[in-house]
Amino acid sequence: MGRFSCLAAGLLFLALPLAAAADHHESLMQEVKALGDTLAKAMLDDDVEVMLGSYAEDAISLPNFGPRMDGIEAIKQHNAEMTAAGMKILAFTGTPTDVWQAGDQVIEIGTYEIELMMPGMPDKIQDHGKYLTVWVRDAEGALKVKAETWNTDVDPMAMAGHEAHGDH
Repeated sequence: MGRFSCLAAGLLFLALPLAAAADHHESLMQEVKALGDTLAKAMLDDDVEVMLGSYAEDAISLPNFGPRMDGIEAIKQHNAEMTAAGMKILAFTGTPTDVWQAGDQVIEIGTYEIELMMPGMPDKIQDHGKYLTVWVRDAEGALKVKAETWNTDVDPMAMAGHEAHGDH
């Protein structure tokens, strides 16, 4: 009976940190999901203040089909230009699939679905793809976007009605 008790105590000793890690992972996943939902709602509502409030001042954005943006002012300017040009996001869903903590940063990988209107396009555009977001905690402990990138799973040539094998 003594060996069994020692073995059971040893397994319990090993299992407790694993359970705590699983709880932390789930908590982190829920936090990131809630922040993503807040950002999505802000995009749909054209609430620039809430949207930009989700970014660190020195955030870096690496958009699909666009130049790198350094800092919140560049992101704000880009958003204003897109809005002035007539782009409107009609629906957006982001789904985190992986999340982990690395020091003071949280790395999130996920998928997205978006529907939008673009100037010069007669129909709504529907797209889906994947994204990567690096979050960092600010002085108050809130997660802020430090870096982000996303790209489509849809062949843009196919969306434009061209064959994927180089028919331009």
